[in-house]
Amino acid sequence: MPLYKMMSYHMGWTDRSGNPALFRLPARTHGVACLAACAACGGDPERAVPAAAAVELVENFSQIHDDVQAGRPQRDGRDAVWWVWGPAQAINAGDGMHALARLVMLQIQGADTPAETTYKAVHMLDHASLEVCESRFEDLEAQERIDLSVDAYMKTTSSKTGALYECAMKLGALLASAEESTVEALGRCGRNAGIALQIRRDLLELWPADAASAGPSAAVLNKTKLLPIVYAVQEANINDKRRLGDVYFKRVLDGGDVETVRGIAERLGGRRYCQDLVREYTAKAERAAADAGMTGDSLETVKQSLRFLLESSNPA
Repeated sequence: MPLYKMMSYHMGWTDRSGNPALFRLPARTHGVACLAACAACGGDPERAVPAAAAVELVENFSQIHDDVQAGRPQRDGRDAVWWVWGPAQAINAGDGMHALARLVMLQIQGADTPAETTYKAVHMLDHASLEVCESRFEDLEAQERIDLSVDAYMKTTSSKTGALYECAMKLGALLASAEESTVEALGRCGRNAGIALQIRRDLLELWPADAASAGPSAAVLNKTKLLPIVYAVQEANINDKRRLGDVYFKRVLDGGDVETVRGIAERLGGRRYCQDLVREYTAKAERAAADAGMTGDSLETVKQSLRFLLESSNPA
């Protein structure tokens, strides 16, 4: 069935003809967070594998739709699904992946997993999926605006990236039969980690690690409101606001516009502000893990997963 060939291609398992192929796969950080939370709570990570897979499928459903919405022709160094098969079929592939996520989640049902736990798990996944969709809507609404506040950005980011990491860690704890307070605390850990990750991605989008070989920022060209830019607009004087407005009210942006935005954001302290926030939200994530009662090896397991998450971050 060609629909599943499209999904397999997006996941990086096959080429566009459906033949097995070796590609550089992205780090499956949502699944790692789920399994790490389960292990940290004393559970068997094998039991959480369906939940980890389900969260990853929701993340990839979101990626396929996001590529269509942003007009992004590539993902992970390959042509995006919509670029190969067209936007309409890409939407079908994303919707199908979301349905698969729910079917995979139901595989946790068994002798050791009561129906109530399965219900809670599916509810967590659907709630996070809806929150991600809400944030995508807000992202698109903000593209043509120049007056987005830092507070509005943080609210959207909490949903866009934080919600699914919160869900992943709550699912891991739930399937380890952890206490409700522990499940909620690890959920806060995941949400704060997701916020830190998104801010770090924004930094790398505007100031890539390999600046010499990186081209103009696709996110800036698509008028995505990265946090350093949002901060710069908020802190800018009237002259800088005018210059940024001249950029964002253009129909099509170019490399020169990216340099203008990058320069203003740097001068107004956008990079330093975001670096401080990454450290702040990482610390909040670690404190939430401690609030969950994690100590010793359990706390170290969570901290390692947080480090893996941040070190694996790349612009989407």
